[in-house]
Amino acid sequence: MEIDVRGLSCPEPVLIVMDAMDEHPGETLIVRSDAAHTRDNLMKLAVTEGRKATVSEHGRIYEIVIE
Repeated sequence: MEIDVRGLSCPEPVLIVMDAMDEHPGETLIVRSDAAHTRDNLMKLAVTEGRKATVSEHGRIYEIVIE
């Protein structure tokens, strides 16, 4: 599942991803963000939820993959 949270301010991106985790348990999420603090918060969320997360940068966009 792909989620685009570019342009959104925290905590909205975290809440969107939390909802997606609840609605699609076990599914890999690919989240695109344009803010470093959102990237950091989503990485923390993944750890808290016991999921693996990786980040890659594509220009000014962060792609967070949560497995």
